[in-house]
Amino acid sequence: VVMDGYLLKRKFSLAMLKSAIKYMWLLTCIVSNYSCENVLNKKKNCDLKSNEFVKKEFDNYSNEYKVINDSILIYTDSLLKSFLTEYYSLWEVDSMLCINSRKTKLVATINISIGKCEECKTDDIIKILGEKINGVWYFFKGGGNLTVPRNYYGKDAMHPLSFHELSQIGRKEFLESALIKNAAGEYVVNDKWIDAHFYQNGYGSYKTKAEYDSVHWIMILQKWKYRIDTNEYKPFRKKVKIKPAT
Repeated sequence: VVMDGYLLKRKFSLAMLKSAIKYMWLLTCIVSNYSCENVLNKKKNCDLKSNEFVKKEFDNYSNEYKVINDSILIYTDSLLKSFLTEYYSLWEVDSMLCINSRKTKLVATINISIGKCEECKTDDIIKILGEKINGVWYFFKGGGNLTVPRNYYGKDAMHPLSFHELSQIGRKEFLESALIKNAAGEYVVNDKWIDAHFYQNGYGSYKTKAEYDSVHWIMILQKWKYRIDTNEYKPFRKKVKIKPAT
């Protein structure tokens, strides 16, 4: 299993700066191997606008990306039950983060590789929501999960989808509506799309978004109430997680 294409290319680009020209051929191979036309089965096409957005904007939200990764590591190490999937599977936060214009809310996806085994027929893509409260980011699951059948993409139990393939599928299925063009013709995150993940049913008995945000705080705290019973989940062997790009 390999990283999502942008992170992999970025990792090697940084290595090239440190190790000079001898790695240039490797970058060429990566660009070639991870072109949209070659990575995915023709049943699904890459969302090119998302890929271009990531190339342009990743450095602007790389700190938030690191915070999400570090947070998930804490959640899994703390045996939080809502992050059981990440506890026993290989995972990677997708390099496309959707952050609203106020920099207070975000929607991201976690690409999950179940691994190689006779029973491993699917992989998963999970949405995670983030809210910045008093200058600190907090995260909780929300927005839906996508089960990705391997045979639909020409894979099988012993050949999981790569993180790059999962990334492209997730951007097509989960993040396609996240971007809109601004007045300058540039792709930016759609604030209304972000809000829909937090306020799908309106504000209920609350009059404002600010009042309804207290519900999100409850959801953030709720995930700490339930821990994994390691005896109950002994059949799941914890795997070594791939470290995020630095």
